Amino acid sequence: MKKLTLAIALLVTATVFAEESPERSYIIRVTQPERATIAETVVKTGFMEAMAIVDIFPKISGRLITTTLTNGTDVTEGTRVHGGDVIGRIDPRDYQANLEAAEAKRAHAEATLEDARKEFARTEALLEDGTATEQEADRTKAALLRAEATLKETETRVVLARIDLEETEIRAPIDGYISSKHAYTGAMLTPSTPVFTLMKMDPLRLFFDLPTTAFAKIKRGITPVTITVDAYPSETLNSVICNIHPAASAATRTVKVEMHIENPDGKYLPGMYARGEIALNRREDVLTIPRDCIIQVLDRHVVYKVVDGRVVTTDVELGIRQDDRYEVRAGLTDDDVIVTMGHHRLTDGVSVRIETEN
Repeated sequence: MKKLTLAIALLVTATVFAEESPERSYIIRVTQPERATIAETVVKTGFMEAMAIVDIFPKISGRLITTTLTNGTDVTEGTRVHGGDVIGRIDPRDYQANLEAAEAKRAHAEATLEDARKEFARTEALLEDGTATEQEADRTKAALLRAEATLKETETRVVLARIDLEETEIRAPIDGYISSKHAYTGAMLTPSTPVFTLMKMDPLRLFFDLPTTAFAKIKRGITPVTITVDAYPSETLNSVICNIHPAASAATRTVKVEMHIENPDGKYLPGMYARGEIALNRREDVLTIPRDCIIQVLDRHVVYKVVDGRVVTTDVELGIRQDDRYEVRAGLTDDDVIVTMGHHRLTDGVSVRIETEN
């Protein structure tokens, strides 16, 4: 009887306590999904290269008499030049004399041709009168043809002599900067003697090696790249992949992609290292949530959604990731409220209170 009375008393006490104790609520922090543009990114490093490197050789032989621009600036390493600028000169006197000699021979050939034409015309007239023979007419015809050929040859020699004289001026073939000077005033040059090395530095080329798994996600002229050059860490450059090399490396399983960096002021130099963030699978105006909201349960991704003061475990389908945000393809709407902090104490259906900012 005493045991029964004690049990009844304990049951009554527990019932009263349960009725008087309120349900426990957990304090949480929340956020809402946001619409944003998001892209999967790959970060790579590489170094910049000149668009072209040209070794400048003279076409003719001779003594180098100057390496200055028309404004008197000495052409040396670091000098900026434009295509067509005269950057060196070979002594032109021999080539001027050759041109004058060729022109004299042309004048002689022109006079000889004029005489041959007159002789041929006289012979033709005499042949019609019967006072000249066919043999004489043939000889004057042959002399005329020889004179015409000689004039053509001397005209060609004049053209070649003029070209050689023009080649005494060594000109820059493209815009760029002199990276090396190999010959100086007084040097004897031949067509095999390098005088300058010229680098085209606007634009510069930048290469990255991407894994072949990313190949299907990039597009020439479209895929954006954000570039930071080590020499200017606080600045960013916006570019796109402008070329995709046609073969992958069998050793590294990578494909080489190329970007161009505008460099009108020569601010960037070939050999400088750069870091590029390449945006893959770009998504416009999609629903995104912070990484802190997501809980992985085996092969599922879930979030705690707040509904009427309680949390509801909700499966979500995730897309691409950028930094600390994920694309949500299914499971949430713009108006949902989801938990960002306090997950470890929660289970489906528990009561929660949202932490207010002070």
